[in-house]
Amino acid sequence: MLADVFDTPAGEIDAVRLQEVIPGAGRTDVEIEAGDLHLIVEAKRGWNLPSSDQLELYAPRFAPGRQPVIGVISECSAEFADPRLPAQAGGVPVDYLPWSRVVQIVRDVAETGGVGHAEKRLLRELLRYLKGVMTLQDPTSNMVYVVSLGAAELFGSGLSFADIVTELNVYFHPVGGGRGGWPKTPPNYLGFRFHGRLQRICHVESYDVLLRPWDTVPALQGKPDWPEQQHFLYHLGPPIAPAQEVKGGKVTRSLRVWAALDLLLTSETVSEARDRTRERIEAVGAR
Repeated sequence: MLADVFDTPAGEIDAVRLQEVIPGAGRTDVEIEAGDLHLIVEAKRGWNLPSSDQLELYAPRFAPGRQPVIGVISECSAEFADPRLPAQAGGVPVDYLPWSRVVQIVRDVAETGGVGHAEKRLLRELLRYLKGVMTLQDPTSNMVYVVSLGAAELFGSGLSFADIVTELNVYFHPVGGGRGGWPKTPPNYLGFRFHGRLQRICHVESYDVLLRPWDTVPALQGKPDWPEQQHFLYHLGPPIAPAQEVKGGKVTRSLRVWAALDLLLTSETVSEARDRTRERIEAVGAR
């Protein structure tokens, strides 16, 4: 981690402090001192970022003669976090690391870091813990989140939502948790309905969390007046096309549904796949 944050080699670790409280200078999550380097880490769960006021509380904690950095860790992508964090807080540089990078550091050290067996076991426990608190896709899930795409042109861009998926291979929607019914965690698969039937199913290769994901589409940049809020921006894999026509069935045009991948590909309608999926889940007593 020090190698990611500092240009200067770290050398020997002098001190690691956890939950250190200094009156008037806040409570730090982690402090690391190594030679002339001093790193204070502010760690957040989810897509939360600390305020500038919170980071400025830490500035007086750095001893003269050490190179200081305030490190922020969160689940946000760097593209999301960097414009929203100050470059400095109280004159101290601020650096950002996503949790995914911390997980990669832990994995690399556990596998290739030349540490002993006891340290490897401890690092693997840390890796399991970090994966447990992060918002991750379920790699065993074959559930598909099926959405309806409009064919109307958006804001004079020459593109519709269907075009964004088929031509650019991306899709975005608000992060769930409110009244919209959108998922709070990214699905492994997305299914897309337009022109009255299921057109394609795509694996979600990766995703970002952005306030204005439409600005990543050049033709839409700066045009939509949609409310600024956290969105999942999905990068999609190659499309899977149903072998037969799969109509919507008993679902309204805009309704979003969950269905098992195999059932979507073998049912006559999306609503049939949805109902058969519910029956399968109820049969094993799952929710």
